[in-house]
Amino acid sequence: MSELMHLIYSSAATQHFGRDELVELLDRARTTNSKLDISGMLLYIDGSFLQVLEGAPDQVDALFSHIAKDSRHTTVVTIIREPIAKRTFSDWSMGFADVSTDDLNEIDGLNDFFTGEACFTGLGAGRTKKLLNAFKSGRWRSRIEGITPPATPSVAREREPSAPPTPDPAPPELALDIENLAVSFAFQPIVDVANQQISSYEAIVKTDSGGSAEEFLSPHMAGPNSGLLQRELQHRAIALAAKLGLNTGLTLKYSASGIEEADQLMSETLEIGERYGFTGNQITLEIDQDQLTGDTSWFAAVIQKQRGLGLRFSIDHFGDGRSGLSLIDAYQPDSVALNRNLVTGIESHGARQAIVRGVIQTCDDLGIDLIAKHVETEAEIAWFRYEGVELFQGTIIAPPTFEKLSGDIGYTERLAA
Repeated sequence: MSELMHLIYSSAATQHFGRDELVELLDRARTTNSKLDISGMLLYIDGSFLQVLEGAPDQVDALFSHIAKDSRHTTVVTIIREPIAKRTFSDWSMGFADVSTDDLNEIDGLNDFFTGEACFTGLGAGRTKKLLNAFKSGRWRSRIEGITPPATPSVAREREPSAPPTPDPAPPELALDIENLAVSFAFQPIVDVANQQISSYEAIVKTDSGGSAEEFLSPHMAGPNSGLLQRELQHRAIALAAKLGLNTGLTLKYSASGIEEADQLMSETLEIGERYGFTGNQITLEIDQDQLTGDTSWFAAVIQKQRGLGLRFSIDHFGDGRSGLSLIDAYQPDSVALNRNLVTGIESHGARQAIVRGVIQTCDDLGIDLIAKHVETEAEIAWFRYEGVELFQGTIIAPPTFEKLSGDIGYTERLAA
């Protein structure tokens, strides 16, 4: 599978561009993009550009570096640069749309931004992704073909996850018969309340009788058996989910402790999922916040590479206030799940509310899903709903069910209002 990335940037024009000038700009670039195998699209509104470049990382970075030096625009801002599993605009050498403010006002989440004719240079990653989703679904698709290469200031090169940090001395090996583990899984839904549907099921490891398996498994998750154990658990969870007919997302716990072969293990998870009929973007690896400490560079590079292959990632138990926000910058997860201590009783705790509002704003700006886990009361859910949170998990909505999928989310009918 070839390595792909997309880079999305905004800029402000330094001269007037009429339609003829834009067409000429795009035509001159068509040949260049075709040779570089770069696809994408360009938006123009009221003197402001938003462009998507898709292709091999080296080619995209080089093109963006050239574009950034073009004197016909300024204030070049990189909004998103990340690996992708496949191209969104594979049929375009470069699509173009001259978009009106009225067009943009039709997109939920953008209308408040474009009131007053704001320009693309103020767009965050979250709103940009909403805008691109509108194009992906077919709205305003390619009015003109061709491209212009405008592009980026210095861009950090993708780091290769080649050398993990030197591990600490391993603890004494604990006996564990991995192949004959007496474990199975319960599944608890993560519910999209706004759309009244299940977004994903989290696989929760249990003993084969349905009890907690954490006590006897946790000592092995940071030891020499960690890789073998995680392979076995993820294989079993995926196989059981397939047997039960799961057709939503599947969230799997992943322990970052004691794992030096993370890249290989994540690749195997993707391969196992595909073997059982799951696409990569259906599988989310959920990593505990407390394990994402120390030198982040190597593990962050592994995660970004695997995201490019289609896996999704979530930071679990997110709740260290503003100090934890650096994890979002380092790992760029697809979702963040709040810790119980931030969720419980939030409707009556002002300081807690202020912290969570900051996390919500950060996630919105970066296009990251926020999950309110461990919700237990209607008052907690009502507070999060008022703040715009849509993804929930908790026993009040649907408890974990052992070796079966609970489709009963009728409680959410009252919450969607």
